[in-house]
Amino acid sequence: MITHPLIIAIDGPSASGKSTLGRMLARELGLLYIDTGSMYRAVALAVIESSASERDDVAVSSLAERVKIDLAGDPDSLRVLLNGRDVTRRIRDEDVTHVSSMVSTIPAVRRAMVRQQRELGRRGAVMNGRDIGTVVFPDADLKFFLDASVAERAERRLAEEREKNPDADYEQTLADITGRDARDMTREDSPLAAADDAIIVNSTGLSIEEVFQQMMAVVKAY
Repeated sequence: MITHPLIIAIDGPSASGKSTLGRMLARELGLLYIDTGSMYRAVALAVIESSASERDDVAVSSLAERVKIDLAGDPDSLRVLLNGRDVTRRIRDEDVTHVSSMVSTIPAVRRAMVRQQRELGRRGAVMNGRDIGTVVFPDADLKFFLDASVAERAERRLAEEREKNPDADYEQTLADITGRDARDMTREDSPLAAADDAIIVNSTGLSIEEVFQQMMAVVKAY
C-alpha cells in the first residue's frame, strides 16, 4: 500500500504526448499536474521582459534563481504564475517558445528549476519533462518514457501550430523538432534519456486513448 504522495514521472522528446497524457493521468488519479516545460517557458518570458540577452548565460541564470514560478488549478485548466502573475497564455507565443529552447539548456537554469519542481512535486504529482525520472525525481514511484517517430511528432506539432498559423510548414516544423531533439540529447547538464527503470511507451501509430490505457494499466498494477 502506498503511504506517501504518489509521484509519477513522464519523460520524452518534444511532441511525444507528455503534456496530454500527463493531464489525463493527473485528472484520473486526482494529482497535481506539473508541466515542467511551462516552467522553462516562464523563465524565457522573464528573460524577454528583462534587459538580459537569452545568450548571456550568467544573466539568464541569475534571473532564473530569482523568479518564483507556481502552478495552480486542475490539469485541464492549469495556470502558470510568474512571480504571482498569470502568464499561461503568453508563454505559448512563438517568441517564448524560441527563447525557451535556448535557456532550458543552461545548466544553472535547470538546477534552479529542479529545486522548484521538487518543491511542487512533494505534494504528490504527475510531472512531465525531459529529465524527471533521471534528475528531478529519480526515486519517483513510476517512470514512463514516451516516444514516437520524429515524422509523427512533427505532424502532431504541426496540427497544434496550424491552429494559430494556418500557413505553418511541415518541413520547418520537422526541422525544429529535429533540432530540439539534438539539443536535448547532447546538452551537458541533464540530457534527455530514459531512466534505467522507466517504462518505455512508443506511441507511433497509437491513439492517445490507447496509450493512456497502457499507462493506466501500469499504474493500477503498482
